[in-house]
Amino acid sequence: MTDMTLLAIDTCEGTCSAALVRESETLTSRMERIGRGHAERLLPMIAELMAEAGIGYGDLDRIAVCTGPGTFTGLRIGLSVARGLALTKGLSCVGLMSLPVLAAQAGAGSGAIVHAIVMGRGGQGFYQAYQGTRPDGLPQPISDAECLDGDVIVAKVAAQPGVVVGSGASLVGAESSHDAVDPVVLARLACGLDPSNYTPEPAYLRDADAKKAKALLTVET
Repeated sequence: MTDMTLLAIDTCEGTCSAALVRESETLTSRMERIGRGHAERLLPMIAELMAEAGIGYGDLDRIAVCTGPGTFTGLRIGLSVARGLALTKGLSCVGLMSLPVLAAQAGAGSGAIVHAIVMGRGGQGFYQAYQGTRPDGLPQPISDAECLDGDVIVAKVAAQPGVVVGSGASLVGAESSHDAVDPVVLARLACGLDPSNYTPEPAYLRDADAKKAKALLTVET
């Protein structure tokens, strides 16, 4: 679409983030490390951004939201707001896991191997590796998205050295300057996607949800 204007939302982890993007132009964005309180902060944040950009909901064409993995409460808040706004305002809604967004932030499209890791519980992490770019503009996965023990992730990173990104970088003894989703990158990725293929459904990546979650971004052969 020409001049598509998107609202992007991420509340999967300890940050509350939103951005308004029109094509290659970032109208305004905000990322606050709040830990908790996403329910109280998200809608006021969106209102503040719209006031800064001088636009309203009627100017939006699409909403993008991170589908996880992350905390149960934070994830549900972001998805509920995105779905609710899309329904009431008649907008399309694209859901993307945080892992490919983080990989894009770290330069997966440049050809380097990028290991995206989101911190889990009990020494586990949510993991997927990427290299290159898919035809739809998303980073190309070279492994499945899984919830794994830290030592398993360490072995995977050691077997294919590359860039480590995400809040779970410490699981492999690394530091990452991209430890949270940038809502501007989320919006740019979502702009070129078919909403029917990227629905706003939660991706927990734990045993009970593994099949659903993997379907969101599978490895192409």
